[in-house]
Amino acid sequence: MVEGEELLSSEVVDEAEQAEVLDEDVTKEAEAGEVAAEEDEDVITIGDAPAPEDESRSAPEWVKELRKSHRELQRENRELKERAKGADVAVKAPEVAKKPTLEDVEYDPERFEVALSEWFDSKRKADAYTQEAEVAQQRQHLEWQSKLDSYGQAKVKLKVKDFEDAEETIKEAMSVTQQGVILQGAKNPAHVVYALGKNPTKAKELASISDPIKFAFAIADLERDLKVTNRKAAPPPEKVISGTGKISGGSDATLERLRDEATKTGNLTKLHAYKRQLKDKQH
Repeated sequence: MVEGEELLSSEVVDEAEQAEVLDEDVTKEAEAGEVAAEEDEDVITIGDAPAPEDESRSAPEWVKELRKSHRELQRENRELKERAKGADVAVKAPEVAKKPTLEDVEYDPERFEVALSEWFDSKRKADAYTQEAEVAQQRQHLEWQSKLDSYGQAKVKLKVKDFEDAEETIKEAMSVTQQGVILQGAKNPAHVVYALGKNPTKAKELASISDPIKFAFAIADLERDLKVTNRKAAPPPEKVISGTGKISGGSDATLERLRDEATKTGNLTKLHAYKRQLKDKQH
């Protein structure tokens, strides 16, 4: 190998080594700039009250689980008590007496005919009542399920991180009847539940209203005061890609072009491939 060829070979090796340094710097800075972008978040406030602080990340996981278990236990106990009360006042279907016999009327044909006619009439009314009650119950069930489905969809669409915590606060503070009034009467129950769940003081104030009608009006007044805004997430920091490698000696136009392209786009594929070609030429 002549002296000129050896010098050229040395310069090419230097270029390849320095390109590798540049590649490492570009890669490290690109990775350092990759910060996960936060999502937008909905903020629901009551009137002019300030937005409540997000406490979803302040407590350790075991504390959150303990609180959740405690709230669920209290809620289940309260629901059982309310269902027991409801069972005592449930409307019962009319009772139908035993079908009369001739013996019951001392074998009097006329009295038997009258008694039998009255029995059939009472049985017909009882059967009609039972059928109407079953149809009404089924209709109520379908309507309730439709409300639950709409509520579930609204929960998913709402961009908040701690809806379940807010919901548990409402279940803990309010009776099953009050929860039902919110679900059936509010235009957007998910907004009402979240707003009250984030404002426990207001939730307890409303929970103290025992009259369902007055409670419904209070919920309607509150819903009119709700303000829903969107808190835009801060954009992720821009990726600043730069290299610290110094180029000494001769220059390679292709290498320079690929280096500029990598700096602009952050794509190092072509630069790595060309670098390997330069190294292969030395073997």
